[in-house]
Amino acid sequence: MIEQESKNFKLIGHDPSAAFGCGSLVEVRNGHAYVGSVGVDGVEGFTVHDVQDPRKPRKVWEFKAPPGIHMHKLRYVHENLLYVNSERLPGDRGANAQGGFYIFDISIPHTPRQVGFVNMPGSGPHRFGVDNTRHLAFMPSDAPGWDKRVIWTMDIKNPLKPEPISIWGLPWQKSEGGELGNDPVPGANTCTLHGPPMIRGDRMFAAFWGGGMAVIDCADLTDMKLLGHVKWSPPFVGCTHTAWPIGNRPYLVVTDEARGKQNYWDSQFMWIVDIRDETNPTPVSTWFPEREKYFNRGGRFGAHNILENVTDDGPWANIVFITYFNAGLRAVDVSDPLRPTEIGCFVPGVADGERAVQSNDIGVDDRGLLYVIDRWGKGMHIVEYTG
Repeated sequence: MIEQESKNFKLIGHDPSAAFGCGSLVEVRNGHAYVGSVGVDGVEGFTVHDVQDPRKPRKVWEFKAPPGIHMHKLRYVHENLLYVNSERLPGDRGANAQGGFYIFDISIPHTPRQVGFVNMPGSGPHRFGVDNTRHLAFMPSDAPGWDKRVIWTMDIKNPLKPEPISIWGLPWQKSEGGELGNDPVPGANTCTLHGPPMIRGDRMFAAFWGGGMAVIDCADLTDMKLLGHVKWSPPFVGCTHTAWPIGNRPYLVVTDEARGKQNYWDSQFMWIVDIRDETNPTPVSTWFPEREKYFNRGGRFGAHNILENVTDDGPWANIVFITYFNAGLRAVDVSDPLRPTEIGCFVPGVADGERAVQSNDIGVDDRGLLYVIDRWGKGMHIVEYTG
C-alpha cells in the first residue's frame, strides 16, 4: 500500500472510469470533461464526464474508435466543437485505418455528435494544438516530401472546413519521397515533431522528439524560417515532448517524455531553456522530483506534459504544473530559471496489488480546478491548488 501524497493540493473528486481507465489529454468546457484514451487496456476512444459538481464527477457518454485507430488527443475549438485525432495504430493493426481527425459538435455537452472528418496522409496527427485566438490548429503529421511528422498549420476560421496554410519541418527532415509514416511509436533518436507547437507573437516553439526543440520565425505562416535549434540527445536520452514559453519571459519549459521500456536515472526530465539569443537557445537548468523515492516504484519515472499555459503574472505566475508519471503531479516554481524549485505535489495512493500511478496529462477548468489524468487505471482526479 502506498499512501496518497499531497502538498499544496486538495483532492476534490475522482472518477476512475475516465478514458476507460487509461487517459491522455483532457479538455474541460461547459461543466464537462472530455478525456482521450491511450488504449493501454485495449479500448481506444474518449469519454465525457459531468463535472458540474466536481466532488461527484460521473461518466455520461463514450465513443469507441473504429478498428486500427489510436484516438487519444482532443482539443476544444471555438463554437463548441471538439477535434479528436485519428492516428493509425502501428503495423498491421492500423493497415486499413484512415489518419486524420474527427470533428464533434459539443453544443449539447453530454452528447457529442460527429459532424465531420478530415483526412490526412500517413499515420495521422499525434499531439496537436489549437489556438482559438488566432483561429489556427497545429497538426504533427506526415507529409509528402518530408521524413516523419512535421508541422501542419491550419486555418480554422471555419472550424468545419480547416484549410492547410503551410507544412514545415526542420530543414534536415526534407525527403525525396518514400512511404509515409505509420510511426506512432517512434524510436528515441527519431527526428519527428511531437508537440503541440505553439505561437507567441511572431515566434513558434516546437519539440521534435529525438530532434530537439526549435525557435521558428512565423511572422509569415506561409514562409516560416528556423531561427534557433538545440538538441541534447545524445548524450541525454531524447523524446522531447513539449516546448512552452514562460509567459512573456525569454525562457522555455521543455519536457523529455519518459518512455515505457526503460527508466533513466539521468535523462528525460524537465529543462529550462534560455532564448534571449533566439539563434542560440541554451539549456540553463533541469528539474526532477526525488529519484530515490520514485525511481523503482514501477511504471515510467520521468517527465511527460505540462499545463499548457505557463504565465508570468496572476496567482499562478511562474508555476509549472507537470505530470511526472509515477511521481504524479508536481508544481514547480520557475521564477528563478536557474533554480527551479518544487512547491507542491499530488500523487494518488496505490492499493496492494494495483499498478503504479502513471499521471499522464493535466487540464484546467474555468474555476481553476486541475484535472489529473492517469494512464494505468486511476482515471481522473480533480484537485485544487492551495499553495
